[in-house]
Formats: sequence, C-alpha cells, structure tokens
Amino acid sequence: MKTKAPVLEDVARLVSVITARNDIAEAAQFLDDIIQARYGHKLFTLFRIVENGEAVERLHSSDKLAYPARGRKKREDTVWGRVVFGEGNVLISRNAEDIRVNFPDYDVIFGLGINSMINIPVVWEGKVIGSANLSHQDEGFFEDKDADYLGMLVGIVAPVVASTLD
Repeated sequence: MKTKAPVLEDVARLVSVITARNDIAEAAQFLDDIIQARYGHKLFTLFRIVENGEAVERLHSSDKLAYPARGRKKREDTVWGRVVFGEGNVLISRNAEDIRVNFPDYDVIFGLGINSMINIPVVWEGKVIGSANLSHQDEGFFEDKDADYLGMLVGIVAPVVASTLD
C-alpha cells in the first residue's frame, strides 16, 4: 500500500521546481506526480478563480480528455463552491452520495470511476484564489488528516497559481 503522507524529499523537490522557474505547468505537473505517487489518484485538477470571481479555470488536469486544462466554468451555487471558494475550507466527499450532492457534473465524475474526492482551497495572502482537487476510485479513501498533508503541498504551489492571476 502506498503511503499517503508526503515525505520531506517531495516537499524539497516541489519547492525547488517552483523557485527555479515559477512555471505553473511544470509546478502543477510535479505536484500531480507527487500526489499520484503517494495517493494513486484517478484525477487531479488545479483551478484558479478568474473573471472577478465569476468563473474558475483549470490550470492542470491529469485527464486532459474529460477535463482539459484551460477549461472554464461559471461558478454556480454548489456545495464545492460554497465550502472551498466561499469559506476557504477543505471539502471531503467520502462516497458516491457525497459526490452527487456536492458536484453537478457527478455523471462525468462517476464515468471516470471516481468514488471519493478531496478539494483543497488554494490560498494566497489570506484570499482563496483557486482549488486543488484530488479524486480516488475507492469510497472512504480520504481522511481528515489528508487535508493537512495535501494542504501543505497545495500551499507550496499557491505563489505560482497567484502569478497566473490578472
């Protein structure tokens, strides 16, 4: 079984990649690789808030067919939007019912074999500027402590996400 917790080497390499080039594509892919190695995800996406907060844009996706990078969608009144973007809190969808309640595109999500998710706000200078979203095939896969591990990694990437904002 994979260990979920990132190790110091992961953190050091991620910081090195970010500080060397400040490139969102490279940083997001590197974060994706770390998370894949630790969690074995089905899908990882990274969003930024655009259009004065009216929409979100995908900066990275591990499944470019189902969820292409640079895809935009209007922010709707969803549980995901309220909890992650509005309140700045982590949202854990532990099973299919949670996903159905939290995401209007649950049919696409289920079609990818996803049965649990965790969504982490990207925060910069005290403001939510995006969201990192990690999905797994197993129900109940994500635990509360995963929010701490993933929040640390997402926090490291926050300056690069901030550099993409208008």
